[in-house]
Amino acid sequence: MVLGILDFMFAYWWLLIVESLVLAGVVALIALNADRIVGDAPRSLASLRTSMGLTLIFMVSAYIFVMLLVAHLLGGFGEAGSSLVLWATVLAFLLILFQWLISPFIINIAYRTRPPSSPYEEQLAREAERLARASGIKPPKFVIADVDFPNAFAYGSPLMGSYVAVTRDLLRRLTREEVVAVIGHEVGHLKHRDVSWILALSIIPLAVYFIGRALIWSGILGGGGGGDRRGGTIYLVAIGAALIATSVLFRFLVAHFNRLREYYADAHSALVTGRPRDLQRALARLHLAYSSNERLVAEAQGNSTASMLFIVTPLIEVNGGFFYDIDAYVDRLKGLRTSALEEVFASHPPIPKRLRFLDKVAARIEL
Repeated sequence: MVLGILDFMFAYWWLLIVESLVLAGVVALIALNADRIVGDAPRSLASLRTSMGLTLIFMVSAYIFVMLLVAHLLGGFGEAGSSLVLWATVLAFLLILFQWLISPFIINIAYRTRPPSSPYEEQLAREAERLARASGIKPPKFVIADVDFPNAFAYGSPLMGSYVAVTRDLLRRLTREEVVAVIGHEVGHLKHRDVSWILALSIIPLAVYFIGRALIWSGILGGGGGGDRRGGTIYLVAIGAALIATSVLFRFLVAHFNRLREYYADAHSALVTGRPRDLQRALARLHLAYSSNERLVAEAQGNSTASMLFIVTPLIEVNGGFFYDIDAYVDRLKGLRTSALEEVFASHPPIPKRLRFLDKVAARIEL
């Protein structure tokens, strides 16, 4: 029994080493090529839709190819190889489904959400209903998140319905028109079913990771039963390590797709409100808030349960007040050069790029 425990500990130790080395290698490779990977903001709404479609097709096609290749490579291990591919996909699907179903409950607790209580908050709830109807969707539940950093997010599930949340700090920092523009952005996420898309795509890296981890574990513990033990161990660990590296690449593709969906939600806000400048001002004010207040960044990072759903990501973004010349700041931000290295690791595009994209949407509205 003692030997069995030692074998288990030894295998787990090696599993962690292999995972860490693979992760470090892939992250370093992506970081070195960030300038080649990250491009400028979409040139138009049509090019944005094309980019989203191509990314989606590539991810699904690549996943099917990887699964078929793994099944082929594991053919020498009998039906166990094909079963592993199937069960890893099923397990990833069930985990993502469970997360989706209970996520509103967790978010409501983590962000201490509550119904509107003041006349101003109730007025914003009516605006959220108006924008939702104008967007052709069922009005979501509008809630206030009692947290001390400015942000907003949309979320939901079939069990609990759809929500749009704004934080109390955001209401203090933005004008009414800017808050409405932010709500339009979040309503765009609901109309485009972005939560569903991102969770569905997240099955891909998770399933690939599960298979890679299982193969490394099997190789270290028993060699997989194919051929001699040493040869089987090296073979399975090599395939497993390659799959973990692939899962990391898929994870970056999911983040890239999420960045595209943020542009799409920005465009929706501009089109449904007819006032893209209001969203530009809101984004600039949030950029200004986070760039000048480390406490806000720390607070937002400490409440990261729904970080991919935020309207901005405080991990890389830049005390926005009403007395600041916000239009001048918007124009200054548009010309700001952004870091490709920061963007490639982020779930949201940099605000300067979003501002430039909104200019293109505004030009379309004016036509």
